[in-house]
Amino acid sequence: MLQEEEAVTVSADIQKPNIPLVPILICAALSVLFMNTGILSFFYLVPLGYAIILSGSFLHTFAVAAAAGIGFKLIKFTAGSGSSALMLLDIMYFSVIIFCFTWIMGGKRFRTAYRFILASAAGTVFSLIFINSPQVKFFEYFREIAEGVFNNSSVLSGENDHYEKSTGLLGIQNISPEQMVEMARSLILRGGALVSVFFLFFINRQIANVIYSIVKRQRRDLSLISFIAPVNAIWVLSGALATILLTNAFKIEIIGILAWNVLTICLIVFLAQGAGVLMYWMSLRANVFRLVINVLIVVILLSPISIFAVAALVILGVADIWVSFRSPKQDAVI
Repeated sequence: MLQEEEAVTVSADIQKPNIPLVPILICAALSVLFMNTGILSFFYLVPLGYAIILSGSFLHTFAVAAAAGIGFKLIKFTAGSGSSALMLLDIMYFSVIIFCFTWIMGGKRFRTAYRFILASAAGTVFSLIFINSPQVKFFEYFREIAEGVFNNSSVLSGENDHYEKSTGLLGIQNISPEQMVEMARSLILRGGALVSVFFLFFINRQIANVIYSIVKRQRRDLSLISFIAPVNAIWVLSGALATILLTNAFKIEIIGILAWNVLTICLIVFLAQGAGVLMYWMSLRANVFRLVINVLIVVILLSPISIFAVAALVILGVADIWVSFRSPKQDAVI
């Protein structure tokens, strides 16, 4: 009888998950602090990523972080900051974003590339709902900024003929604040929001991995060398391009917006594959050569020709489908 009780106890201990709740609580508190602290607000997901790597549980991390964030927002609302509608919208947006990120970090059922795509798409939908809501007044604030830029450029151009010529080349004087707002709205709907959400997740994930590697002295492979685009991604890209052309011809805006976002996802995927090919080539070179190339890449990315460098990587990623630049090809790990 005693042996049976001991067996039951041992079995229960084995099944009981060992979740470090204290580090999760600390990381959740840091996340809320970052979210409400100026420039650190862009990195508020980093502590949650670190907590998931440390604990191995994205559900526990999400639950604690959501509770901390919602509690803080309720306290702010009770103190008289903002309307109830804005508070509910903010809670919904915050909860969706942290759930998407924690799922990227700790989800197991799909490869990381698919989790990034699905989570970024979900985050984009709720981001668009958030910024287009009347309570947030995002485009009203943008219009005020555009009017300030427009008025300042007009005043300066009147005082300085040289400045007038330079602004004329940029076309600032030929665009009204209303047109600037519409251009921003169109860009956000047609992939701009998706790119923002994707890189928010990507950068916070990378930083969390780096911090864990430094703190725990356990190297985590962050390389894209082994990244391979999902099967049939090139056909999805081709279909998105064809759809964009057709919707422009027949003026079907909603389908066109969806096609632009699908195209954006495909371009990001092939950008990652192109970066993987470049990193593979660099891994075959000497350390000094790699250092020089890394410095050159940073200089290019900070220069006006960065858009051409990004386009070249996308083309390289697409070409890697037919020409195996990494021979033999690495097994996909992300």
